[in-house]
Amino acid sequence: MKVDLNTPFLAWADARGISTPLSLVSDGNYRSMQIPPGVTAQSLVGEATQTTDVVRVPLASCIIGEDSPTLVEKLKYEKSLGETSLLAPWLNLLPTLDDFKDMPRFWENDRLDFVKKFDGGQLKARLEIDQPRIDKCNDSWALAIVDSRTNYLPDETYSLTPMLDMFNHDATYRTSARVDEENNLMLGVSSDSILASASAPNIDWKDQVFGFLKGAAGDKTKQGNEVFISYGDFDNIELLSNYGFCSVDNASNIETFKVRYVGMGSEPALLAVDNQGEIDNMFNTMSLDSMRLSLATPSELEELEEYDGSGKISDRNEEEIFALISGELQEAVYDAKAGVEEAEIRGDKLVSTYLQGRQRTLESGLKILQEKYPDFF
Repeated sequence: MKVDLNTPFLAWADARGISTPLSLVSDGNYRSMQIPPGVTAQSLVGEATQTTDVVRVPLASCIIGEDSPTLVEKLKYEKSLGETSLLAPWLNLLPTLDDFKDMPRFWENDRLDFVKKFDGGQLKARLEIDQPRIDKCNDSWALAIVDSRTNYLPDETYSLTPMLDMFNHDATYRTSARVDEENNLMLGVSSDSILASASAPNIDWKDQVFGFLKGAAGDKTKQGNEVFISYGDFDNIELLSNYGFCSVDNASNIETFKVRYVGMGSEPALLAVDNQGEIDNMFNTMSLDSMRLSLATPSELEELEEYDGSGKISDRNEEEIFALISGELQEAVYDAKAGVEEAEIRGDKLVSTYLQGRQRTLESGLKILQEKYPDFF
C-alpha cells in the first residue's frame, strides 16, 4: 500500500523553500512523485499550459560542483558530518550501497561474462571504459549517488538536487529547466506528458522499472498518477551502467554489432543500429566507407578518380556490403534472443530486459534492411 512519506525530509524541504505540487510517495523501497489524491491532472497543468513546473529548489539547498569528482568530494564531506549536516534529512533518504546492486559495476564476473556472450561484449566494454574512473574514486557509494542522481544546471555546472532526485525516468516526458531571478531551480515537464500518464492504467512498480511494460511487448503503459521526468536521451547501456535499470522499448536506444569480412584486418567493424533502426547513419560513416573501398572490385576502383572516399560506389558494391551486414545482424538478433531465453531461465529479469531491448533495436534495423533488400532474406 502506498503511503505519504511523512518524514523529517518533507519538513526540512518545506523549511528550505523546496516546493512541488506533487506528493512524495513510497511503495517499499520505491519512491515516486505522484499527483495528490483528489487532484486531477487537468487541474494540475491548468488550461492551455504547455509546461507545468513540478519542482522548485533554491540552489542554496543543492550540492553544486563544476564536475563529477567535485560533487563526490562535497557529498562525502556532508555525509561525514552525520546529523550535524544541514542536509542530513535529505542525505538520510539517499540509497545505500546495497541499493545499487543492479549497477553492472557491482555485478559478479559470472553475470558479466554471461551477458558478454549475448550482447557482443557491449556492456563489458563500457565497464572497462568506466573502470579507471571508478577505481580512482575511494568511495563507491558517493560515486554511485553522483552518477545516478546528478542533474545539469543551465550554467553547465552539476547539481545534486533534493526532491528533484525523487522523480523517476521516462524519456517520453519532455523536461526543461531554468533558474529564476531568485536563484531557484525550476523544473518543468510537458503538460501533455502529465495528462497522458494520468490516463494510463496502474501497473506494478517492478514492471514500470524493468521496461515500462504490461502484457505483450510494445504495449506501453505508465503508472497511473506518477509524474516522471526525462534524465536524458540515454540508451540502455547508459541507463544500466549509471542507473541500474533499462527499458525494452527505450525510444533512445542504440545497439552495436560486429561485422567481419575479408580484408578488414584483425579487428571486426563495429556498426550501430540507431534509435530509428537505421544502419546507414552518422555513427557508421567511416566504417561503411572503409567497407565500400575494401569490397570494391578492381574495375570499380579504376573508376574512382573523382571519388572523395565517402558514399556509394556502385549498386553492386552496396548490395554486397549490406548482404554481409544483414547476415551478421541476423546472427546478433539470434544471440540476443537466445540470451533473453537463458536469462529468464536464470531468473535474471534485469538482464532479460536489457537483452530484450537489444533484440528489439536490432530487429528494427533488420526490418529496414528486409524492406530495402528483400532478396537477401
